[in-house]
Amino acid sequence: MAELLWVALSYRLPREPSRLRLAVWRRLKRLGATVLHDAVWLLPADAKSREAFEWLAEEIEEQGGTAFVWEATSFGSAQDHTIAAQFRAEADERYAAIAESAAALRRLATRRRSARRARLDQARRQLAGLERALRLEARRDHFRAPGRRVAEEALRAADRALAEPQGAAPGARTRDRGHADAVGH
Repeated sequence: MAELLWVALSYRLPREPSRLRLAVWRRLKRLGATVLHDAVWLLPADAKSREAFEWLAEEIEEQGGTAFVWEATSFGSAQDHTIAAQFRAEADERYAAIAESAAALRRLATRRRSARRARLDQARRQLAGLERALRLEARRDHFRAPGRRVAEEALRAADRALAEPQGAAPGARTRDRGHADAVGH
C-alpha cells in the first residue's frame, strides 16, 4: 500500500444541547469517516473529503464549537494498514446489516403463501430502501470492504424472491416486475 494522505477533523462542541454533538456524529458517520482517537476523525484525502470536513468545521464553529481540519500522513505503512482495516471493518458492519435485512425480506417472500399482498408491497418498498442504503454505503466505502459483495448478493436474492408471482416455484420465470401488478397484465 502506497503512503496514504488523510484529512483529519478535530472538534469540540459545548456540552449542551447534546443534539449538536449527535448531529455532528451522524454527519461524520454519513461521510464514512472513522474516529482515530477521541474527537479526531479521518477520511482519505481527496477534494470531496476536504470540502466535507471544511463545511462541517464551519457548521461546528457556527454552533459555538471549535474545529480544525488538516492533512496528515502516518509515519509508516503499518499505521495506514491499521486505519484502512478500521474503515473496512466499519463498512463491513454496515454491509452485514444490509445483508441481514435483505435476508429477512427473502425469508418473508419464501413464506409468502401466508403473507398478504400489502405485506409483500411493504417488503418491496423496504427492498428499495435497502438498495438505496447499499448505494450510499458503496459511496462511502473508501477501501472496498469485502462485505459489499455479500450485501449485493443478499439484495439480489431478496429481489428474485419478491419478484416471483405468488404460488410460483422458486426460480420460476416471471414477467417484467414493472408491469406485473398493472391492470390487464
